[in-house]
Amino acid sequence: MVAVALCQLILLGLASGQVVQRPLLRTVKELYPKFDPVLPPPQKYSLSKWTTAEIDRAHPSDGMWSDTLYNLESVHYCKDGFSVYNVTFIDCPEPWLVGHCAKGDTSKEDTFNLLGRLPSSARGVISDLLHVAMRPNHSMRFVTGHSAIFGGSPSSIEGFKMMLTAIWIGSPGIPEDKFAEAVAADSCVADERAVEELGSGKYAAALEGGLAVAAYLKLVKTPPLDASCMSTQLNFLKTYLDARWDAPGQCPNKVAPKLVRHKSVLFPDGMGVLDVDPVPSPSAEVSQWEKSEGYPEPCWQMAQEPKVPGGEELLCAIDDLSVYNVTYSDCPDQDPWPICRCNDSRMSLDSTVAKLGRLTAGLRSYVRLFFALHSDDFDVAGPIIEPDFFLSFGVPPDSNLIYWATHIVNDGFWNNETWKNAVWEDTCWPSPIFDTEHPEFEVFGDAGVAYLYDSSGKSLLERGYDVSCMSHGLRVLTAYAGSHYKQNSKCFERKPNFPIVHPEDNLRPAQPAVLGDLTRMLSRRPPVWMEVTKLNES
Repeated sequence: MVAVALCQLILLGLASGQVVQRPLLRTVKELYPKFDPVLPPPQKYSLSKWTTAEIDRAHPSDGMWSDTLYNLESVHYCKDGFSVYNVTFIDCPEPWLVGHCAKGDTSKEDTFNLLGRLPSSARGVISDLLHVAMRPNHSMRFVTGHSAIFGGSPSSIEGFKMMLTAIWIGSPGIPEDKFAEAVAADSCVADERAVEELGSGKYAAALEGGLAVAAYLKLVKTPPLDASCMSTQLNFLKTYLDARWDAPGQCPNKVAPKLVRHKSVLFPDGMGVLDVDPVPSPSAEVSQWEKSEGYPEPCWQMAQEPKVPGGEELLCAIDDLSVYNVTYSDCPDQDPWPICRCNDSRMSLDSTVAKLGRLTAGLRSYVRLFFALHSDDFDVAGPIIEPDFFLSFGVPPDSNLIYWATHIVNDGFWNNETWKNAVWEDTCWPSPIFDTEHPEFEVFGDAGVAYLYDSSGKSLLERGYDVSCMSHGLRVLTAYAGSHYKQNSKCFERKPNFPIVHPEDNLRPAQPAVLGDLTRMLSRRPPVWMEVTKLNES
């Protein structure tokens, strides 16, 4: 069989530094069959089936649920054969949410049993389970946050594997920077795939494999496995595994499913589809700082962050860090914007200046400092350390900057009852919702993107999008801060610039956790682990 894997962990894909380790095993998949005899038999359960109206009212926010129910073009579409159940196992009074497609390869009973083979403490890390239809001869295991999805004909321990993944990928998860330090202290990692991914600074496979090895040593034990070469990792991971597996009581720490009200999605591929026809950027005058003039303090701090936790290579070497003053033609009477840029950034200086300039003068005035850094792995930007200090990796979409600039304007208004009422009166979501606890926050940022493009001189209707389904929200945004989004908006005096520092100063160290915080926040969705397997055809 051929396995294809995807891990959307932005932090783990950020680093380009290399950690050299040898593999403990060829593949941790060698261990999986040995768990089957030691796992308990499936628990008995009772069922409560959702009505069609209940299914249509709300469901987990991941797109595969929506594809299963509403996307006629999706391979997962299963509207006519789809059922949702509350499954209550005898060892826990709280039910698990399970969706099942009858067109898939696994019966609903076998689907329930994947969860039933886990003790309630471990089962509780999975908030909801979805079985989907797949192409012939394909299977899939997919975990995002605490939601688990599978297709095809899984092994009887598939629920166990999804549980291990949810331990490190769900919230609060396992801190990757601390795990990276454990990897650096050892001489091996779980398997060859982990070694390969470490070569590009990615730790996801090492986490996934490390938990499998830790679980083997905890539950299987024989035949013995000498994993002393990765003892630091195992001691670190054991704490998280034990906390889930051994927690006392009935279904302790059970994670509840997060449901979002079903509405159509106007931009199912995200707001970035609007960026193909960008808004204009004003002309600008650019002058470079002399090295003797120093650096804005946030730029210096972030430049000193290691690319790999505990590594020596920095995000931006001091010799590559440049600072510019940028005066835009639509704000000639205001102080210039300081822009920091690492010389190896994929975004040229001209492109960086134009990128910030595509924020209207009113929105741009909320941003005090912009820093463009290199990344081969992803393109994203947004605030870090301070809400008006924007950090950029790769070549971020314009909509990404507009979204986060809108949240500076937001200043808590997303929680205002007027805004909340407007969101729920609208009949569509602008883009897929991932923050199911506070969807109004995400919608506010998306509404800002939509409104800026609609006010750019070429309306959204002229661009091919009818936004009448979100008219209530746009109307409230217009009344609250609409003038900032107009192409003729006025700049205003910004907050004072950040302090200037010099390398020879006695500077406080950078904050080692900010990169993880940044990437989790800017990704707008929980991390994802996905494995798709194509079976050999006989």
